Amino acid sequence: MRKKKQEGFLAHGDFVYRHDPIPVFVKAKGVYLEDTDGYRYFDAEAANGTVSLGFDSSILEEARKIQKNLPSIPSFCETEIRKKVAGKIGKMMLQITKKKGRIAFELGGAQGMELAIKIVRSNTKKTQLVVFEGGYHGRSAYTSQLSASHRYRKIMGDWRIPIARLPYPDFEQTYPGLSTDEARAIAIKQVERLLSTETAGLAIRSGEQDISALIIEPILNAGGIVMPDKKYLETVVKMFRKAGALIVVDEIFCGFYRTGKMFGFQHYTISPDIVVMSKAITNGIAPLSCVWGRDPYMLSAKFPPGTHSATYINNPGTLAIADVVLDRYQKWETKEKDIKKLERSLHDIIQKIVQSSALVKSGYSIGGIGRILLTENIAGNILDIALTIGRKNPIKGVHGLILASTGMAPNVIALNPPLNINTADVEILRKLLSQTFKVAETKYSVVSESS
Repeated sequence: MRKKKQEGFLAHGDFVYRHDPIPVFVKAKGVYLEDTDGYRYFDAEAANGTVSLGFDSSILEEARKIQKNLPSIPSFCETEIRKKVAGKIGKMMLQITKKKGRIAFELGGAQGMELAIKIVRSNTKKTQLVVFEGGYHGRSAYTSQLSASHRYRKIMGDWRIPIARLPYPDFEQTYPGLSTDEARAIAIKQVERLLSTETAGLAIRSGEQDISALIIEPILNAGGIVMPDKKYLETVVKMFRKAGALIVVDEIFCGFYRTGKMFGFQHYTISPDIVVMSKAITNGIAPLSCVWGRDPYMLSAKFPPGTHSATYINNPGTLAIADVVLDRYQKWETKEKDIKKLERSLHDIIQKIVQSSALVKSGYSIGGIGRILLTENIAGNILDIALTIGRKNPIKGVHGLILASTGMAPNVIALNPPLNINTADVEILRKLLSQTFKVAETKYSVVSESS
């Protein structure tokens, strides 16, 4: 595809400029975006799960009222709004985990993960970190070492942080043709070998493991919308718990009902030591992340004053937004029922695509997440088609569809729409997606048939 000449002053190093054309958005409401040319788009990406409550300016308006008398507060001062937000999240975690813990704030997801590792390091002398193949935990200089793809850290160089990677939990792609039970048995055997032999790098000659933390995502987002097999993940967590590792759960993508439950780890029998959350806390309006650590990991004896500091983690505007968003979820009494309905709708949409398109191998949904597994590595091409699918023939005034790619899996398309979309919105999504695959069939069916 011919790239347009770079104009203006913006660098084009971020995700926005992977595709062409590049809509410039000026309006947003509900599940829809509008660009400078008046074209409207259905946002089925919702900023990869950030805008779970849809584009809603009333959140910001309500937050302004809360913080109107508070200027930006220096990071070495305390505010009532920060204590309030921490209290809401802490009580929520206590209710879910039945364990009391402490809260610390950071700016974005990567910074939250770095803070989590700092907490781990403060509580254990062990050194090695363990993640899954296909895992994604950020692109900062440090967290890119945790993320699976080497391209995330290539520009910075490999720092040789002691990290081990467990078998990729996408059984469908890793062990094609095997049953779930057969695939699970193979994967667990590999993990057992990693934990028991010096050749794998985790155990020393005596058989003792030097593992500080196991870091997991309940659903691997960038790794291809992969929900690990329940028995596999629970077995792995037990194995690493026995080895003395702390269990860190990265809920940056899953957290706040994206999976239908408050957190993704609630789909498993897992008791985390540390939980990192971000994206949905402010509904994408302002950067904020939050790390919860169960007692005693963040008590003053292990996490004393000065252990952690950042200039904007006590910003009253951002915290007021978080306060409003938390209240919105609390007041949404039918949220789990409504998200279950969305899950069924996404399932129906995806299965019709699976049945009708030769480009699609399989698909599934959980909560407000949908996965479409393609037969070829053409997810980016299909995203481009979707973006302008309704330019000539708009569907209910909608000219394009914004889909999500998954970074490390070029044969996976993700659906992450706002969680509170209505029946009419779902029907528009169905029609836009159906039309997208019809056009894609005409362009790529030859490739599919010849492979």
